[in-house]
Amino acid sequence: MKCSEITRSQLELLIQSHNFLCFFQPIFDVHQTTAIGYEALIRSPYPAPTFNPAELFDKAFEYDLLAELEQCCRRIAIKRFVELDLTGLLFLNASPLAIEQTKHKASTMPAILLDYGLDPQRIVIEITERYEATNENLLQTGLQRYRDLGFKIAIDDLGTGHSGLKQWSEVRPDIVKIDRYFISGCQHNIVKRELIRTIFELGKTTGVSVIAEGIENEDEYLFLRKLGMKYAQGYLLGRPQHEPITELPNIFIDKPSQATGTQSSTQFELSTLVQRIEPISAQVSCKAVYIQFKSDTTLKSIAVVDNAQVPIGMVYRDELTDLLSSDYGHALYDKQPISKVMRQVSLMVDENSDLDNVSKFITDHSEFDLHPEFIVTAHGKYSGLASVRSILKMMTEEKIMHAQQANPLTMLPGNIVIERKVNQLISHKQNFQLAYFDLDNFKPFNDVYGYAAGDQVIKLVADVIVEYSNKHSKKYHQDSFIGHVGGDDFVAVFQSGDAFACCQEILLVFEKRIIQYFALEHVKQSGYFAVDRAGNYSLIPLLSLSCGIISPNIDSINSVHDVSLQASKAKKVAKEATRGEVVMLLHRETQALDYMK
Repeated sequence: MKCSEITRSQLELLIQSHNFLCFFQPIFDVHQTTAIGYEALIRSPYPAPTFNPAELFDKAFEYDLLAELEQCCRRIAIKRFVELDLTGLLFLNASPLAIEQTKHKASTMPAILLDYGLDPQRIVIEITERYEATNENLLQTGLQRYRDLGFKIAIDDLGTGHSGLKQWSEVRPDIVKIDRYFISGCQHNIVKRELIRTIFELGKTTGVSVIAEGIENEDEYLFLRKLGMKYAQGYLLGRPQHEPITELPNIFIDKPSQATGTQSSTQFELSTLVQRIEPISAQVSCKAVYIQFKSDTTLKSIAVVDNAQVPIGMVYRDELTDLLSSDYGHALYDKQPISKVMRQVSLMVDENSDLDNVSKFITDHSEFDLHPEFIVTAHGKYSGLASVRSILKMMTEEKIMHAQQANPLTMLPGNIVIERKVNQLISHKQNFQLAYFDLDNFKPFNDVYGYAAGDQVIKLVADVIVEYSNKHSKKYHQDSFIGHVGGDDFVAVFQSGDAFACCQEILLVFEKRIIQYFALEHVKQSGYFAVDRAGNYSLIPLLSLSCGIISPNIDSINSVHDVSLQASKAKKVAKEATRGEVVMLLHRETQALDYMK
């Protein structure tokens, strides 16, 4: 049977039997690994007649059964959400027309939530663009009923149909979703790019969370990240499924940019700064929380969690005290649940976040000016609280340590950090390749051109290695690590991809760029006369870069010393090889390839 052929009575029977499947599509905070929520999407079950969801809702609209169908879908979604024990928020679609209809009472929702034990604070009512409201006042009344129940409000498909900036202004949502039309090809369209950037900034200014919806390829994702995207949804990250993925795929997890050499020199662990302050439930009375604050003068804030230990809000000592100290404050609020006065949770980071992302998170939220504490989660559930002061202290210590341990010329990590990185790989049994770079004929160059010119060449080596290691990292979705051993010696650590090809490219690019550091006459004669290492006055070739790569057997090496011995051997073989060659030592086997040929 086609959807267009379904009768009213058949549709009513479908609704009464709840004969639909619910799929969920994850929504991610790109700075965390665990999904922050899921959008519920209804599908017709097999082997029942397969209806296109949009056509089915059109038929319900035709039969004046839209509100009933939407209510049925919400019950199915809530039931399945609880069955899967999913964490975070549940996004439920609702049309403006169904919301405004008087028979579509929001009061039926608490009963459904109570049936399945789901906290109202975890529900997001997502207003769709289909079936526009006929009476804005009734729509606003319906939305206010949802807010009174503790639901969040989201606008879907921002930028299309009725869902524009006007609706943003009128509805004042907690969340907006940018329509797929603007996401598609945004990296090639200046109008789309600037519009998205404006929406991100407007979200920050107004305290509204902005989700980029419909991300389908990696170029879109990476470009949106550069524009400041925090929340993302789309087929690239996770398709709608009956049992959805809950973790962001590894290739999209935000990592510290190790390839630039500007990262913190030690492993930052937010978990070490977490205060294990016991959270409270949303049903605790305001008076009980007030007493708790009075009994512990060091307590500045308390997190509020749902039954699954998912954070849903924060209570601050100063705000609660001010509220209860006002005229009739105690009389009005003492017996009220804390959920009535708490702040909706917005300041929250995952305990696995790196220092750079936590720092950006702090600077992006003006709320920290008033409340310098935030919630830390582990796999989407409450872990504890951390203070901005402790983070800033850690950042200062990290910067000092990095400056102390970095090479002062290139600011790349020095030997201490290099050893720590290699030790970490060995202890975790992670396979890696290490490339050792060294300049050929560098001493004569310094003698002829001076040490200032020599320093510029060393910086050039660092820049080329970092630039092309970064390209390699992006291609293989795996960070590389660059260290400056000292003098004109550098190392690069690769954990995936073709390190050999990357190093070939580095040598080729260096060969081209180094020309500008020589006098024209020296370039024409492919060298210059100077005293060589043997003490003879001879024609010295133009500078070149040697590279030896090792691929240690992770099961047979025990320390950095073992790696150092292999790297020294690779460097020696590379120095003896033909100019422009990359030499790779595979355990005990040696192979070389001259990329210039």
